[in-house]
Formats: sequence, structure tokens, C-alpha cells
Amino acid sequence: MIKLGVDNGNYNTKSSEGMLYASGYAVSDKEFITPEMQLFYEGKYYAVGERRLRFQQDKTKEPDTFILTLPAIAEAMKRTGAVNAEIILGVGLPIDSYGTQKDAFRRYFLRDDLSFVFEGTTYRCRIADCKVFAQGHAALCRYYQQLKEYRSITLVDIGGYTVDVLTVHNFRLDRSSCASLRMGTITLYSRIQDALQKNDILLSDELITDAIRGQIQHADRGRIETVVERSVAAYCKELFNALRERGLDLKLPTVFAGGGAELLESRLRGEGINTVTVLNRFANADGYRLLMG
Repeated sequence: MIKLGVDNGNYNTKSSEGMLYASGYAVSDKEFITPEMQLFYEGKYYAVGERRLRFQQDKTKEPDTFILTLPAIAEAMKRTGAVNAEIILGVGLPIDSYGTQKDAFRRYFLRDDLSFVFEGTTYRCRIADCKVFAQGHAALCRYYQQLKEYRSITLVDIGGYTVDVLTVHNFRLDRSSCASLRMGTITLYSRIQDALQKNDILLSDELITDAIRGQIQHADRGRIETVVERSVAAYCKELFNALRERGLDLKLPTVFAGGGAELLESRLRGEGINTVTVLNRFANADGYRLLMG
């Protein structure tokens, strides 16, 4: 039996086995040129990691999230040397939809006889069970030993489409503090891309990520640096203001998590913010795996 945590983010999909890829795919009736990240499932070929999909409030309405979970399952099976296995999945939902969607999300993943081909290898498995956890809270559980000295902690999980917020006291969740803000990094990327397009500069999401990290190989490097710095500063200011408007005191111990936090880490430390740590982008997936026991 293989236990696997999968963080089905709207921007990236991450697994407790350390696998990460963009939450999107190109689909074709014919095989793609290269086998890397190529999935064959139910008569269709998928180039996983291409063309990020639109935001889905309820992921059970479309097969996309399930399809995007298959490469993570394949990687977990490959690591054990299995091509036939029983799987228990640990997945998560945003805080604001956890209560209403968790049962449907669990049923969505359950499969008795699953067969697919990934990167040329055929895998067969049964998803025997699926446990659903709350995003953010699971990430904190993964780091309990490092954080247990803090009586009160606010977690800010910056994802692609949402920012999930919660506070724990003595590692007991304050349910009234839970919220999901539609302020994920996709809004930052769109702002940067819109500003650059006015100067006839067209950058993909991947190149925007590189630019935020200071890795620019474009001829208009100076202009891009200026736009990125201004946009990132404005985004962080708006995010901090939104958190304070919700009554959060960022001078109290604060933990940031998610791919967005990892990307913006240098901007999340400074005057007026008591950042205890910035968890890596796999924190939720690792937390799901830990909580499965």
C-alpha cells in the first residue's frame, strides 16, 4: 500500500514525494513528440505541465484535477518499483470550502480499477481511500516541532489563486480566524504582464517567475526590473493591508507558506512583520502525508 500526499493547487501540483509541475495540460488524440510528462489515459494523450487551467471553485465538476494527480501517483509507484498497487491519497481544500466540499472531493478520487500510461510505463492501481484535510492547517502540523514554542501563530498560505489565513493558539485552530482571500500570486503575474505589454514586452508565467527572482535574460532588463519591483511592492502592501483589515496583527508570530511565499520570501521579512519562518511549497503535501499516519 502506498500513501501519498498531493497538493492540487490551481497554479502548481505538488506531491509529498517532491514532484512539482504546472496544473495544466495539452490534450491530443495522438502521441506527443517527447515522452517527458506524457500521460495516456482513457484514449487521450496529455502533455502535463502545459497551459495552466482556469481557476475552478469546485474541482469535482471537471476531470482535470484527477488527471493532474495521475503523474504524482505514477512517480510514487515508480519509487517503490511497483506497477500495480493500492493507493491511499491525502489531499486538501481551501479553508472556506473545506466543510462543504470535503465529502464530494473524497469521492471524486476513489477508483477501483485504474489504468494509465505515464512516460511509457503502464500503471494499474486502486485508490482505496482518500483523506481530505484543510490547506494551511496541514502545513503547520508538518512543522509542529519547530513551532511549538509559539503560543499563538498566524499562518498565511499564499497560493496561485487564493491566500488562506488561519490562527492557532497552542496549536488549536481558532475557527473564527479562517479565511480565503482571492489575492493569490496570479493577480501579481497579471499586473506585471499587463504593464509589460504596454511596452511590447511579452513574458510567460515562467519568465515572470524568473524576473521576480532577478533572473532576467531579456534585452529590456532594466525596464522589466522596474515593473517587477513596483508590482511586487504594491502586491505585498495590498496583501498586508488586507490581512490587517481582517484584524490580524502581523507583529505577532506569523508563518508564511505556499509557492507564493517561497517566491516572495525576501519581501515577507521586515519592519512591522514578525515572520517566524517561510515554509516551502511542499509543506501542505507533506502535511497531508503526515496526517494520514
